[in-house]
Amino acid sequence: MTSRVLMIALDGADGRMLDRRGDDGSMPNLAALRARGRAKRLSAPHGLTDDALWASFQYAADVGEHGRYSTWLRLANGRHGLAHLDEVDRDTFWDGLSRRGMRVAVFDVPKCREPRPINGIHLADWLVHGRYFPEPQSYPASLAAEIVERFGPAPPSQCGYDHPDLTDEEVREIVGDLRHGVEQKRAAALHYLQSEPWDLFIVGFKELHCSSHKFWDFADASHPAHDPGRTSRLGDPIATIFQDVDAAVGELVAAAGPEAEVVLFSTTDFVPNGSLDHLMPRLVVGLNKHLAGKGAARCEPLPGWRCQLLAYSDNAGALRIVRDARIGGGAPAVARRSEVVDEIEAIFCELADAESGASVVSSVTRPSAEFAGARAASLPDLLIHYATNVSPRALSSPRLGVIGAPSPNLRPGNHAAGGFVIAAGDALCATLDEVYSMADLGPQAESALGIPGAEPRGARTTAIGRR
Repeated sequence: MTSRVLMIALDGADGRMLDRRGDDGSMPNLAALRARGRAKRLSAPHGLTDDALWASFQYAADVGEHGRYSTWLRLANGRHGLAHLDEVDRDTFWDGLSRRGMRVAVFDVPKCREPRPINGIHLADWLVHGRYFPEPQSYPASLAAEIVERFGPAPPSQCGYDHPDLTDEEVREIVGDLRHGVEQKRAAALHYLQSEPWDLFIVGFKELHCSSHKFWDFADASHPAHDPGRTSRLGDPIATIFQDVDAAVGELVAAAGPEAEVVLFSTTDFVPNGSLDHLMPRLVVGLNKHLAGKGAARCEPLPGWRCQLLAYSDNAGALRIVRDARIGGGAPAVARRSEVVDEIEAIFCELADAESGASVVSSVTRPSAEFAGARAASLPDLLIHYATNVSPRALSSPRLGVIGAPSPNLRPGNHAAGGFVIAAGDALCATLDEVYSMADLGPQAESALGIPGAEPRGARTTAIGRR
């Protein structure tokens, strides 16, 4: 055996696609792993970013505890910066294993804070989606350069928010780069997995995340840009990447040995993208005028309050509602905060595409109030969930009037609440019923490694109920 527990992270792999293809023979290794063990869907509150989900995995904590809701946050020093800068001293679940003398390898888990000394190796930001560092980081420090020299630098990434029209040749080039990335990760992970016995070996693959953002219109016939002829001509890039990852998974599971406990998981499902990001700055200006009683529709003002737009994602908008003594409102205004939040939520729920009249907001949630934990108050006060398949040029609001801005070229796919876990091995299967979210996977691995008292914390609840 080369690893007692092998964890394989398929970042952004859509579980429904895996279900559809589970019986057609195109993913034999994933099907075999599922047949050998057990599988279930993961759940997460609607709209959490992959930054939040990966922090939950690493720190075995819900977002209200770890507080990382986006890449870019207000830090403890009062400035805005990358979330990981406030996490350098925070313990991951594998730090605890390392202190117990267990040999640990962490291989390209996404969205990690800077690697620090452990009993083993830690590589960060070589082949991941959404790097925190300009160059790969590692412990020991020489590891990153060794990996790049032996297995090559990361191929070009074209997974930004903007999505220019792609020629057939550009599609083939991007798919080729993603396939090359899978091969690099497979070869490097196998090399280090087989180099010595490990207690825990974790490896992440990012290519399904990138391909789903970039090529969801190929895979999803409901997407407005779906072109059956083009899919027939070029194939489904996501299915191609899934098959490459399947082959890599088969080799890694075989290398870990027949007695290894194996858990394979994904963070989210995918749906067609939809965004109001291009309109949100103007919406916030309109909202603040409305609160001051100076908006398009005359109403009783709610003075002393304003909205701040927070960095979030392109499929949801995040707002903080702040008290501002400079813009009026005495002590009675403080008691009306809930009224302000209710008013803003109602305005968003009324928004419609100015051309079609279709609703553009699927729901509004309140993370800072709905989550429990030491850092819950730092979460957005309102999260505006945009409807899929929308990117209007103008919005109509009964209270704000008409607000317009040029529509962007959206990347075709975006995250949806979901994810899945497949567990193989007696110890992992025994605790799978208590695994509900990304925060439960680390404790599940600890339990499989025999840590006294360690078990998934799936029975925990938040203010919005059991997840």
